[in-house]
Amino acid sequence: MKGHFLKSVLSFGLTACFFTNPLISQESEAPRGNSNLETASSSKKSKKPNIVFIMTDDVGWGDLGCYGGGETRGCKTPHLDRMAKEGLRFTNYYGQASCTAGRASFITGRIPIRTALSTVLAPGDLNGLEKEDPTVAEALKKMGYQTAQWGKWHLGDQPKNFPTEHGFDEMKYMLPYYAGVYAYDYLPLQPDFPIHDEEFMATWNKVDLSQWQGRAGEAPVRMKKKFTYEDLATVDDIIREDVVNYIHSHAKDEKPFFLYVCFMKVHNPNNPSPRFKGKSMGGGNYLDSLMELDDNSGQVLQAIRDAGISEDTLVVWTTDNGAWIDAWPDAGYTPFRGMKGTSFEGGFRCPAIVWWPGHIEAGGVAHQMMSHMDWWPTFVKLAGGTPPTRITKDNSGNDIVFDGIENSDYILGKSEKSNRNSFIYINDLSFGGLRINNFKALYTAKDTWLGPNLNLAFPSIYNLWWDPGESYDVTFNGAAPTRGDLRTSPGRFAGADHGWVGVLIEPVLNRYFSEIVKYPNRPTLPVAGSANQLIDAANNPTELKRLFLLLEPSSQIKK
Repeated sequence: MKGHFLKSVLSFGLTACFFTNPLISQESEAPRGNSNLETASSSKKSKKPNIVFIMTDDVGWGDLGCYGGGETRGCKTPHLDRMAKEGLRFTNYYGQASCTAGRASFITGRIPIRTALSTVLAPGDLNGLEKEDPTVAEALKKMGYQTAQWGKWHLGDQPKNFPTEHGFDEMKYMLPYYAGVYAYDYLPLQPDFPIHDEEFMATWNKVDLSQWQGRAGEAPVRMKKKFTYEDLATVDDIIREDVVNYIHSHAKDEKPFFLYVCFMKVHNPNNPSPRFKGKSMGGGNYLDSLMELDDNSGQVLQAIRDAGISEDTLVVWTTDNGAWIDAWPDAGYTPFRGMKGTSFEGGFRCPAIVWWPGHIEAGGVAHQMMSHMDWWPTFVKLAGGTPPTRITKDNSGNDIVFDGIENSDYILGKSEKSNRNSFIYINDLSFGGLRINNFKALYTAKDTWLGPNLNLAFPSIYNLWWDPGESYDVTFNGAAPTRGDLRTSPGRFAGADHGWVGVLIEPVLNRYFSEIVKYPNRPTLPVAGSANQLIDAANNPTELKRLFLLLEPSSQIKK
């Protein structure tokens, strides 16, 4: 399709629109735009807000009551439902397809593959957050913020990758991995773990399963040499208690604070707190743990209320990626197609709530796009600073692409439109596709995380307003490719061929790939969790040589 064809194609407005979900009650919603809080907010003394960002793990889009779950799912979530009633809930909010990527996108404000953080980091992984990578914590620290991190980090397991090397004044109860790593050698769950294989155990015992604390400028300290599955039952309670104490201790400080609170729940294998074991209506470890997560999140909010700093504190609650349906029944729920590890909406679409009494109008629902990457520039703007430009500098002075989009007017209700109207889907190392306005073009597809990845000859195109479940490919009148259990168009689209959408997405597509050429991504080193990368590298001697040189910079390979 020629670039000049249909240059005057109709623009697609970002008017608020949402599909009817049988799980969502059609409550009245506060209108977006022209907030009557604007005058009140501007009359307050100009002050940098405290910022609390609560990052959870694998919570499903449809798990919370305010998203149609709650009692419908067999688990009340009163505290997060209250947060939504007092704040703003997002319906088109994007994380990433997996844990590391979701966290990296928030911390760096960038598409994770740019920093080699789009794959799931495993113990001993050579990828990780590097010194040259600017972070939201560094940006806020330069603006006078006190910065602290708790819980799951998952951006590298070497001290150079730790939070205190990347803008955080302190890290507390920090864990480098996802919950599963700490349960691998728990025999009641893993009865076939090879404890009698001496060679294997010699290697396994080198895996560092420590829990860490530390301060910037000091060597990190092991709090616990071996964190275990049993510890998962109480770690979030301990984190919550420490966060609450921090809030009360620093509530009246001259300097504002930025707290990055990363609960371990509800990534499988869940081990609920004794406070909630067997307490959910639906039963099971997942729903019990969801109750626990709701309670701990609510206690953090209550600490802010009790400290008298509600109007001075902005709180964001979200999760890293879509629900991991493969782990059912220890898994979240999403009404969307796909799951964690896929490029369908179920992999990327996440619940998110922002709360800031006196500034954000209560009971709002935001139907336009926002993502993890957008909080960094938005926080900086709300704190009176200047957000990074699209092309900015890394910590080594090199030009890099910054993907975050400043969106303060949208969340404050001063604008009806989000500044984000497009989103790039990168799943592992695959270019999944892109969305612009209500149209999504899918280039690689799989329905499950472990399923076969299908490269499409022409992108499947979905109108996410007509078809949020991605069942009808509107390309070529629904003549969608089929392979095994993957059908990019389970339903047959009876309308006209929508090939013209290619022109709509062309500018975003061209910009993304032209920027990669000019500002290359950091190479991702081989990891056991990325089958595509290992297979591609094994079949490409030139690539193997390049990766070997990256792994062993001092090595000399003779031609």
